[in-house]
Amino acid sequence: MTERQDSPALPPFLLQSAWAQIAATPYAPDTDVILSSRARLARNIAGFPFPSRATEPEMRRVAQEVRRAVHADTERLFDLTVVEITALAPRDRAELVDAHRISPELAEGGAETYALLDGAGRVSIFVNEEDHLRLQALAPGNAAPAALSDVRDVEARLTKRITWATDAAKWGFLTASPANMGTGLRLSVLTHLPALVFLNRLDHVFDAAKRLGVSVRGAHGEHSAAAGDLFQVSNTQTFGITVEHTCARVRAFADLLVRDERAARKELAQDNVRRARANRAALAAWERVENAPQLPAKEALEILSSLRLCAACGLLPWGRTRQIRAEPGDRVFAALLAELRTGAGLTDSEGASALRDAIARPALLRSVLAPVYSGA
Repeated sequence: MTERQDSPALPPFLLQSAWAQIAATPYAPDTDVILSSRARLARNIAGFPFPSRATEPEMRRVAQEVRRAVHADTERLFDLTVVEITALAPRDRAELVDAHRISPELAEGGAETYALLDGAGRVSIFVNEEDHLRLQALAPGNAAPAALSDVRDVEARLTKRITWATDAAKWGFLTASPANMGTGLRLSVLTHLPALVFLNRLDHVFDAAKRLGVSVRGAHGEHSAAAGDLFQVSNTQTFGITVEHTCARVRAFADLLVRDERAARKELAQDNVRRARANRAALAAWERVENAPQLPAKEALEILSSLRLCAACGLLPWGRTRQIRAEPGDRVFAALLAELRTGAGLTDSEGASALRDAIARPALLRSVLAPVYSGA
């Protein structure tokens, strides 16, 4: 697919992400392990077929109903901008996916598909994706309750003017996929687990996840590949469970991951053999950054993860032979994730924009991390 040259550029404020928020937030909890938290509610409007069965005029009416309800909210707590997905160039769609502002599925476009986005990177509304609406809220760090509070606030405001498709006596909120019926809530945290992966303990994470009723997937959720030791953890059950219980489960598992990943980092730092192996991996990663003319998205994430693992363990790959700091820290890592254009790039997109991204990645890593790893 070629890029549309006549598409208006997206305003930069719409590309704010929860990762970028970490760099700007004075305090976000547990960002050494949990990068961001997300709450997403699936909702459909009563009286309209689901998008997979709706006609284009029906989907247009759905979009009109949503815009009308949003604009009628006089308090305007979330100042939302309407973005028509089909009017965007592929690169703009990819940037919104990278920032976790829209889903890969919504980015595919289609008739009457829209996103309503706030400028702070907190709230998104997907219109005519799998369901009529997907309400999403992001928060930096280990803050699932905060993300849930935001998304429920959005829902409450829309509920004043929209009647949802529900079966209160039996099924709860009705959704296109039976897997989402009930609460329609997917609550997740995006984690970085380099030490658990390094020590080959990810199987224990998956076992614990099953016991607590959560799933572990790639950074963009279902159908996405894991890369750079980044994993999304979310609830698996939406039917027969309360929103509060779901939040408690996800928060409990997030706290467990924070504890186990920190313990694994401490164990690695105290083991001479493992510490030396981690340092060698970091040295090889930095050598690749210094010499590579371009980097694929997956490799860029793996390099960054190797470097951050040493930093998180308080290790300097060169020992004490150079006067450098043990970085990158949480804020540097989050800022790089927000700028490296890796999330959508994992779909192996081709074309001029993909090549530009591949060339830009090593240059960006060098410019940010050279003072750390080269002593420059």
